[in-house]
Amino acid sequence: MRWTTSVTMLLLLAVVGCDPSGGENGGDGWLAPASSRDRMRLDRIAVVYQSGDLETAIPQLEGYTTEYPKDELAWTILGNAYESAERIEEAQAAYDKALEIEPRMFQAITGLGILHRQRGDYDAAMECYERAVEIDPTYAEAYSSMTVIALKRNDDKAAVRYAQKGYALSSSEPGIAANLAVAYHYDGQFQKRDEMTERAEELGYGKIDVLKQIYAGEVTVRD
Repeated sequence: MRWTTSVTMLLLLAVVGCDPSGGENGGDGWLAPASSRDRMRLDRIAVVYQSGDLETAIPQLEGYTTEYPKDELAWTILGNAYESAERIEEAQAAYDKALEIEPRMFQAITGLGILHRQRGDYDAAMECYERAVEIDPTYAEAYSSMTVIALKRNDDKAAVRYAQKGYALSSSEPGIAANLAVAYHYDGQFQKRDEMTERAEELGYGKIDVLKQIYAGEVTVRD
């Protein structure tokens, strides 16, 4: 079961919601220069993707990357869109393209980790997540993805640590709160589980019914 769709959505939100360069051409300067991208247009396309309209968003992203082939941000979002559409080989190619342009694009690295997880290669997935947080130690979504791997490995203590780290970095994100609730559940910390479930619901998490199915043993995050 893909027990949380939040990982991909969180990745998108993190990509669209921040400018890692610290400005148009500031910071480390590893985001594509202004002449190689149209940020406002890309943001509009990302909103379409966030709405769940993949049939519209993917062609728009494909057209954008054709016009702006050096925009690693766009390739990363396209990778997310392909992954959401279960077009895995194309997602891999899009992430690879983003990293060809900018090897430190940690959101694309995390995206590759998600693909490795889906294939059952948890070691490779964890390597990607660890690489991502080496580049940006504040990237909460990578810690949330680490939580998934730890749970699949039955390492519930580690899952709690990763999930707590992610929540400490991004306490307003409903999916991260939900992941922490699940980690608490498997670690037997039921009071904290219920508190965090309530918090996820307050934040607008839309799959509370899935959390309750996990708690009831009707579905599992294990393999």
